[in-house]
Amino acid sequence: MQKTLSVDGMTCEHCVKRVKKIIEKFDGVSDVTVSLDAKEAAFACDPAQTDVGVVVQAINDFGYAAVEKT
Repeated sequence: MQKTLSVDGMTCEHCVKRVKKIIEKFDGVSDVTVSLDAKEAAFACDPAQTDVGVVVQAINDFGYAAVEKT
């Protein structure tokens, strides 16, 4: 399943790398891409292994403002 998040608060490539690393640490996640210009993060995940709400919360805990796009 493909998921896309809107991520506000990223200001540089360091932020992009941090958000990517946060997402990649979750089980069942693959093909993570993060765009500073689009203010988005996209990834494939296995819904049986990955709670997208927990991924969003982890990003927010680092000071960014992430929400799942529908």
